[in-house]
Amino acid sequence: MKAAWSVSLVCALMIPLSIAAQARPEDSAPSQVRTAATAERSVQADLAIVTLNFFAEDTTPAAAGRKLAAKTDSLRRALGALGIPRDSLVNRSRWYWWPGRIVAVPQPLRYIQRDTPTRRYSESVQDTIYRANETIEVQIRDLGKVGAVLDTVMGRGITQISDVRFSATNVTAAQEEALREATKRARRQADAIATASGMALGAVMSLSSQPVSRYGLCALKEANRFASFAPDR
Repeated sequence: MKAAWSVSLVCALMIPLSIAAQARPEDSAPSQVRTAATAERSVQADLAIVTLNFFAEDTTPAAAGRKLAAKTDSLRRALGALGIPRDSLVNRSRWYWWPGRIVAVPQPLRYIQRDTPTRRYSESVQDTIYRANETIEVQIRDLGKVGAVLDTVMGRGITQISDVRFSATNVTAAQEEALREATKRARRQADAIATASGMALGAVMSLSSQPVSRYGLCALKEANRFASFAPDR
């Protein structure tokens, strides 16, 4: 997979003395040139994440909860047999308590016959069952087991499965290398613009970094850096 980092530079342009002597006071502020460059580096994915949604139903909230707990324990044991540790199975209740963990589900109306001393009539009855919901995030660090995990999950009747998200957890070296390359490219662009204008770049005034998320880069962060250059003294 590819990870990209973008670097933006803001440079002050040095005006030659012969031109600066002719400049008006209001023109004394240094001109600026802005450039941007992007560098990409390949990184190896080492983590796959898939989210599972499933439920259990019964006639009371407690019974539905017990069924769901048994279903969850069975899933954990099955994935554990594949080598997925329990701390890599994160259920939603560990993140936050969410509404709808147990919901009442009205059933279709049914009719029963009632008899009185004077007549027989039908009475509508609506039953209610209770659905207990669970969401588990499965973190797979051995990517060769992704297919086996999905087969195991579907074999237990769980069909609400998210797309598999791949990411790299160690991108520091690739990030630093790409940032260095992007910075050099942006500086070369600024130098070219200054030279073509008969000017020169000054010294660094400030440097900052701002992470920006980008879709399609496997959950990696894109870093934007900003630099300013002051006139040489």
